[in-house]
Amino acid sequence: MRIGLVSNARSERNKSGLADLANAIAARPEISHLHFDGRCSMTELLRHLGDVDLLAINGGDGTVQGALTSLLEDRPLDPVPPVAILPRGMANMTAADVGLKGRTIAAFERVLEACRSGDLGSHVLERRVLRVDGIRNLPAQCGMSFGAAAIYEAISICKGQVHTLGLKGELAHGVTLGWLLLNAAFRGLEAAGIHGHDIGVSVDGAPRTTQRRLLVLATTLDRLVLGSRPFWNSHGRPVRFTSIAYDAPGIVRNTRRILYGGDVRGLPAGFDSIGADRIELTFDGPFTIDGQFFEPTPSRPLVLTAPGTIRFVRL
Repeated sequence: MRIGLVSNARSERNKSGLADLANAIAARPEISHLHFDGRCSMTELLRHLGDVDLLAINGGDGTVQGALTSLLEDRPLDPVPPVAILPRGMANMTAADVGLKGRTIAAFERVLEACRSGDLGSHVLERRVLRVDGIRNLPAQCGMSFGAAAIYEAISICKGQVHTLGLKGELAHGVTLGWLLLNAAFRGLEAAGIHGHDIGVSVDGAPRTTQRRLLVLATTLDRLVLGSRPFWNSHGRPVRFTSIAYDAPGIVRNTRRILYGGDVRGLPAGFDSIGADRIELTFDGPFTIDGQFFEPTPSRPLVLTAPGTIRFVRL
């Protein structure tokens, strides 16, 4: 079985552990190990792999987002092989849902053993992947989660303040959420650095509605940071979309139900979630796809769909 391994040497946890991984696979001729360092595009790098039966991505959410965009938009590997994510970044939300369990070499060894035993297929799950079109100065990008307004602002706070304390991963996410909720409860959202944004939304061709929103979120994952599920009423549709109005009542009081409630959450007006095939958004602020920051093209809607699928190895 031919295996391609792409490692981002700049990912947080690869800064000290990449040599150990390279040594562990040095005697395995079936593995082609390439390093992504920015000197060539992800698509060029994947083309160097040639035909592989499995693609392993060793990095964080940003590395995975770039690889998904390359695989589905540029098609350097045809057919697209199953993808195994070894979570080695500062944030690994995608891997937590559809990647390997653990950040060590042992996680990759489990994949190699499944390949040797012919058991890999029993650990493969297929997921839709978001496609976001209308990005300023860039072609369409693919990923597993989109967020704007408070989602973007919270990630900015996490990267700019919490990560500087040496906190990483889910611990950093938890500290960021806790800090924002405490500030929102005692000082208000604005004091916490969270602002309302005028965002127009059209779902599956319906007329666009524009209002001041706290956040908009779209994903194809089953779980997001801290194991949360801030979406409901999806009814099996590929894009899970949630919008919260800026003046929605009891945001702090309803946090648990927003993040961890069931299909029926009993939330008041202003908390909306639905499944969709196509979302069109109009706004003028930055947004995030899998933790990477982008801006919309002026005077053009952002279009979110999920036409493509990837087979992920969950082991």
